[in-house]
Amino acid sequence: MKDRIYFKTRPRFGKAQHPFDIGMPFFWWKGHYDLHFLKRLYERTQGEFGTYYDHHLQFFLQENEGASEIEFFRHVNDIASDELGKLIADDKRESKSKHRSIVQQKKMLRAFLAHLASIDRWNTTRTKDEIIAEMESEIRELKELVVQLTKELKEAQKLETEGYINIPEGYLLTLVDIMVKLRKQALKDGRELVFSQFAMVWVKMICRYFREDRQPISIDTIRRYFPADLKDLKEKYAEIPSKNKLFDIVPAKKRR
Repeated sequence: MKDRIYFKTRPRFGKAQHPFDIGMPFFWWKGHYDLHFLKRLYERTQGEFGTYYDHHLQFFLQENEGASEIEFFRHVNDIASDELGKLIADDKRESKSKHRSIVQQKKMLRAFLAHLASIDRWNTTRTKDEIIAEMESEIRELKELVVQLTKELKEAQKLETEGYINIPEGYLLTLVDIMVKLRKQALKDGRELVFSQFAMVWVKMICRYFREDRQPISIDTIRRYFPADLKDLKEKYAEIPSKNKLFDIVPAKKRR
């Protein structure tokens, strides 16, 4: 099997085609590509980790027949993990003068590994126990959600009914006219007698609880009689025919 080429390298002479390309401007040993990958990584900001990873991933997929992202992901994760372990061991042996740079490199590697963990769709960076613990947590949350939704469903079903109010055939718009007039009624203090933020509530109420000659009422049949704004009637708004306006709503006489 042909050796995989994991990272895009810069040309040996001239300027690099992209700042994410790895390598040196002259001769360098390709066997140390992992160190050059890390060197470029240390020059990046944490906000560039995603684009840096994607830059080399796309190159890897294009240059290697039959390659998959999980192969590239595992390779990059191994490089970063191995280097972090090496730095932790070196920090105990190196002089104080190198301690500062090692600490910064460890910080960058930990942040990069955290980024890899966030895009790990294959759970390669987590132990079996961690995966099981997360699944158990999700199961608990789903069970709690089922309990809550079941409770809400029972409450909603208290208002449900299999019955309906029947309207004689040909008098649907008469009922709609009454609802439209009811919607326009105002109290003495100027407040609306009945108010809904959305006009569609009226439409749904009629379709849900009424029938015309025992047949379901289509939303599309009556929605055009309930504009969103009574003061701004659009082209789709329709006026109820005069022949269907059989009733008026009038204020009652003042009672003692």
